[in-house]
Amino acid sequence: MKSGKRMKGVVISKPIMYGNIATELLSRKTDHTHKWTVFLRGPNGQDISYFIHKVEFKLHETFVNNNRAFKSPPYEVTETGWGEFEIITKIFFPPVSGEKPISLYHMLKLYPPDAPGQTWPKGKPVNNFFYDELIFSEPTEEFFEMLTKGANGPEIPLKVSGNQVFSLESEAAECKRLETAVGQVTGKHDEYKER
Repeated sequence: MKSGKRMKGVVISKPIMYGNIATELLSRKTDHTHKWTVFLRGPNGQDISYFIHKVEFKLHETFVNNNRAFKSPPYEVTETGWGEFEIITKIFFPPVSGEKPISLYHMLKLYPPDAPGQTWPKGKPVNNFFYDELIFSEPTEEFFEMLTKGANGPEIPLKVSGNQVFSLESEAAECKRLETAVGQVTGKHDEYKER
């Protein structure tokens, strides 16, 4: 058995993906307009359960049992509703890790992004995905063993294919989109400043 001693100078990162998928309900029996699933998983389907003890999703207080906890995958909640709200995803690590839980915040997205002059196809899901990396600095010896024995999974691929959502290509496209948006905001800011 390893000790709870921390490994000086060691840093390990583990990729995760979280967010939601929403689909409009075409036949409605209630005032609910969408079916949605909020989740935490490996970016390209990798197993992350070997370093996660528990995942809790905190939904809007109007939901019955608005705190949902899962000790094994899939770490996800599927519900129906009509409104967007902030969801808190809390990740707990095994007790031997000595790590505190981490909370992730994101808005449940039910509706597609505004795209002037474009219509959203009926039945097409709205994907609201986020890629992140959990960084473990100086893990305990026992947690280090857990982190390094688990499936490391492939690196982020060059191009999107199959079930892979993230790629270096999509990351570059997102950076370009953000640069364009920053340029537009800067331009508008300069216009207003000159007035």
